[in-house]
Amino acid sequence: MAVNPDLDTAPRRRSPWHAARWLGIGLALLLAGCLVDSKNPIAPPGPDGIDPEILGTWGATGDDGPIFVHVFQPKDGVPGGVEVIAVGFEKDKSGSVDRYCGHLSRVQKHHFINLVGPVEDCAKIAGQPYFFVAYDISLDGVLTVNLMREETVKKAIESGKLAGEKDATGAATAHITAESDAIRAFLLGDTGDLWDRTLTLRRVKAPGQ
Repeated sequence: MAVNPDLDTAPRRRSPWHAARWLGIGLALLLAGCLVDSKNPIAPPGPDGIDPEILGTWGATGDDGPIFVHVFQPKDGVPGGVEVIAVGFEKDKSGSVDRYCGHLSRVQKHHFINLVGPVEDCAKIAGQPYFFVAYDISLDGVLTVNLMREETVKKAIESGKLAGEKDATGAATAHITAESDAIRAFLLGDTGDLWDRTLTLRRVKAPGQ
């Protein structure tokens, strides 16, 4: 997983999946363009994915203004279930609010969020595709997130390494149809080119915390 090189000296709770250059981008760019999506999650919801450290509020400064991402565990949700509320501010003082729903997964020491969205109601996401967020948290409260690289996934689908949809011409799309166990095996086979669109955020604490 990519990390901020300015923070490489910080003690880390987890080893990064792979080192890459920090890209100073905002949330809108992180989620812009074609996202790789998947019919199935990395793993079904379960206690193995639970990670209390991801819960809370995270902030960053984008090109247009501050970005805040709230990650919380829904009441009566599935084990490892999360809702993510992303709030972005623009230079003209306008803003946007997006809601994402999903659950956490862990593959060996690597941590992921299986997300659906943006949505209006997390109770109505059945059958919608997931997109995957890889994340890492440093001991000093820095969250680094990455999304899958579209071209890497397409090449894997074209070669038959990963099951996925192809269009009418036979070209691979960015939609994964593989079962969860095959997705996990694919993640573990990453040679360093699977993740990009890096965003780094810091934990935001309320006064008195």
